[in-house]
Amino acid sequence: MKLVFKNVTIVNAYGREVRDVFVSGDKIVSPFDEEDARVINGEGKFLIPGVIDPHVHFREPGATLKEDFESGSLAAAVGGVTTVLDMPNNSPAITTAELLEEKRDLVKGRSHVNYGFHFGATGDNNEEIKKARGIKGVKVYMGSSTGDLLVSDSKKWVDIFKTAKEVDVPVVVHAENEERIRSRMDEFSGRTDAHVHTEIRDCECAKIALSSAIAVRKKVGNKLHVAHMSCAEEVLLIKNNLDSRLSCEATPHHLFFSEEDMVDSFLKMNPPLRSAEDMRTLWEAVRGGTVNCLATDHAPHTVEEKSRSYLEAPAGVPGVEFLLPLMLNEVKQNMLGFEQLVGLLSAEAARIFGLKGKGEICEGMDADLVLVDMEKEMKITRNMVRSKCGWSPYEGYLLKGWPVITVVNGEIVVEQGKVTEAMPGREVD
Repeated sequence: MKLVFKNVTIVNAYGREVRDVFVSGDKIVSPFDEEDARVINGEGKFLIPGVIDPHVHFREPGATLKEDFESGSLAAAVGGVTTVLDMPNNSPAITTAELLEEKRDLVKGRSHVNYGFHFGATGDNNEEIKKARGIKGVKVYMGSSTGDLLVSDSKKWVDIFKTAKEVDVPVVVHAENEERIRSRMDEFSGRTDAHVHTEIRDCECAKIALSSAIAVRKKVGNKLHVAHMSCAEEVLLIKNNLDSRLSCEATPHHLFFSEEDMVDSFLKMNPPLRSAEDMRTLWEAVRGGTVNCLATDHAPHTVEEKSRSYLEAPAGVPGVEFLLPLMLNEVKQNMLGFEQLVGLLSAEAARIFGLKGKGEICEGMDADLVLVDMEKEMKITRNMVRSKCGWSPYEGYLLKGWPVITVVNGEIVVEQGKVTEAMPGREVD
């Protein structure tokens, strides 16, 4: 397929310009004869590199009632996300090279967007980490969450970090301290309200765990990526230890909701929602450059599951479909620079996880592109949700700035909300 975006405003992390963009096959190329190409009028619209979400849970294998790669990647594509990195807390968890290959076979040919895989650390599978090919990160759950990948023994962290350094991928930490979680579960055992979740997994849990992870990283010298930052204490720790081998992400749910919104189990997540002051500090870290990238931690559960009591409901919320519109609305309100947003949503994730050909619009790069209409205004409703879980925490949000065309590997997969038959997603290099 050949495409030409005419008179479009290109936005990269380092600047913008108005010009034509030419696509042939799966690459952005130099100008060619437009006669046999589809020409798209981009005047008044913006073309950005495809969004990279480095933290999703597409639930396959093991929990496809909630989501699978077809439905999750469809939701991603509709939202302008062209690459996802999927987490390993499946059933079974992806902790061996053999299980990783089985997951690859399940996904191949069934994704609307590009994808990569994180690998699960158990503390006893370092040889499997070395054998696993093509992984983008090694996930360490320092505190318990969905699945059974908890590694709370600090003695095992050093060897995991060393192994990740050897295979040259980041350790991705879920930084919550398990000992404090268990202690506070006992302390608050009489409480059954949803808000107690924020008390049990308080910011001290995050601070203790992140301090430990940073100390191990300093000793080992590996790459460390901190998932779903949520607390002011975490922001300060990152600021005080910044270097090129330490990175972090923030999620939209921690940016748009505070603990005051925790009225039922639908907003139960790990780590939980924080105070309004933590939320403001996190926004400052996003705008100020302390936070490297945005990720959704897309963790879908069914409405039935989330309707249960706090003690019975699972933790996690969907998010991949509305990440870009939520943040474009912030740009539209002059709360965030457009170029900065491209860095947060694309360029930095490509750098951190070594995604070749991603994160920038220029000749020779992969043709993963999103055409954005900054004047388009829509309210999020439940009937527009493409995720198999069928709901969104952002229902009712009126947002201005939406993706109107999503291109993956040179093929249009979504146009004006309509999904084409193309399913060109492939595993990233």
